[in-house]
Amino acid sequence: MDQGEFIGYVVSEMIHHTRMRGLFLGGSYGQGTADSFSDIDLIALVEPDAHEDMIAVWRGILESIAPIVFWNRRGQGKVLLNAITADWLRCDLSLMPPSAFAGRARKSVKPLIDRDGLYETLPESLAEKGPDPDKVKFLIDEFIRVLGLLHVVIGRGEYLVAVTGAGILRDHLTNLMLEETASADRGGALHLSKALPPPDMALLLSLPFPKPDRNEIIEAHFHIARQFLPRAYGLAARLGLPWPESFERATLRKLGVALGDSVDWQGLAAAPKAGGGHL
Repeated sequence: MDQGEFIGYVVSEMIHHTRMRGLFLGGSYGQGTADSFSDIDLIALVEPDAHEDMIAVWRGILESIAPIVFWNRRGQGKVLLNAITADWLRCDLSLMPPSAFAGRARKSVKPLIDRDGLYETLPESLAEKGPDPDKVKFLIDEFIRVLGLLHVVIGRGEYLVAVTGAGILRDHLTNLMLEETASADRGGALHLSKALPPPDMALLLSLPFPKPDRNEIIEAHFHIARQFLPRAYGLAARLGLPWPESFERATLRKLGVALGDSVDWQGLAAAPKAGGGHL
């Protein structure tokens, strides 16, 4: 069955279990942005003492549709069940007590079963989230650290590891862009093009994907750094975060000694007072 038929069938089976006080669609289906590739995120409101019974019911419902080829359980007070059926229908069920349902907005969930009218108690939308200073600080420090490790992997000739390093830097730039968005709900990892503005997506798509070749790896690392460092510096200033200037300068100095003329050093240091030259 397709996703719509699946949701309808689940509701018809779950409606009989009155200890489940509510069943809601979350994720892209809850927001109305789902497509044919979307997984199905469900939220079931169940007190903890009924979780085990509901987990057994849920597994039985899934197995009545198709064999389960992947099953994973995470969490305690709030339980997340990940399942994939034999025809690769992906479905996540979150079990939580009704008291934990607050903090959502009506625009992010769709009621399927709502015995206590909780949906109407939710605000229409949530306030803009904005960047998380702790996350931004982590991304900045980790970016500089991974960039600095370039001299180790190049010195050892570990070019395959260095390709992975370029991917980590690209991921840090992506996450920095996500922190810049003001949306209260940035969506899932597989909806990146809907979470970021088109210019940011175009920039990410333009970044090099190096082969395990010394010159390609070095160029990729510093191409990404030229995008990340000034942008991160501006966001840090906006959030009132101190810039790790000594760490940045020491890292670029070490890379300068190790790589020398292999790098175009122009514009690398993020902080204007640090200058953009070869440190």
